[in-house]
Amino acid sequence: MQRLGLPFSFVDAVEATDLTDALCLEAAQTWPGATLPQDIACFHSHRKAWAEIVEDKALGLVLEDDAVLADTIVSALALIEQRHRDWRHVYDLEFTPEPHIIAERPTWQDASGGLSASRIYRNRVGLAGYVIGPEAAARMLSETRHYRLIDSYLWQRPWLQGQMIEPVQVVQMRFLPDAPEAPAFVRSAEPRVFRPSSKARNFALKMEIELRRGVSLLQAAGRSKRREPEIDWQRILPETTLG
Repeated sequence: MQRLGLPFSFVDAVEATDLTDALCLEAAQTWPGATLPQDIACFHSHRKAWAEIVEDKALGLVLEDDAVLADTIVSALALIEQRHRDWRHVYDLEFTPEPHIIAERPTWQDASGGLSASRIYRNRVGLAGYVIGPEAAARMLSETRHYRLIDSYLWQRPWLQGQMIEPVQVVQMRFLPDAPEAPAFVRSAEPRVFRPSSKARNFALKMEIELRRGVSLLQAAGRSKRREPEIDWQRILPETTLG
């Protein structure tokens, strides 16, 4: 960020090791399946970033600590700020090697056609790099008073109109071409795993999520494609050049 001339500040993340078993068990009652302390810590960390954006009253770029940036990100951020018209638009700048469901036609693109924003109808993973405004951040804060698996939850909000920025401008270090080979979404070993206290509650939570996803798929029918986000690897700054 210093190399690119981007002003920035650090948000002190919530540490998984600081979370008690009681707090983790309480959080697990509001999301189906296995909940890990690092998921809960990530949830609270992003909420801290949203609170700062609400206080600043301006669009903000939220980056997780392992984000690697494209050398075009400054111009991409300027274009997002220029084209931002709808408070419901949250911009996903991140590459993840999992297909999203993305609109066939862009919401907008620059004059040369080199950068575009397209509606995301489904994205289950990734919050390492995104732009969110104060109105959307405030609404997310109000809707996350209880724990949610935050990347999956954010992109599936019915009011939110996620916009995929392409080519992407952010990649997590683990997805770089020279990263050690490993399954893309392996979760680190964690001895503490928490689940909803009853099968009935777990089932109800799953059905709520699936219903929301079903609505998104109906909206996407006939106007979208299932594909990975576009990326220009030559524009991504190698991690070794950042220091």
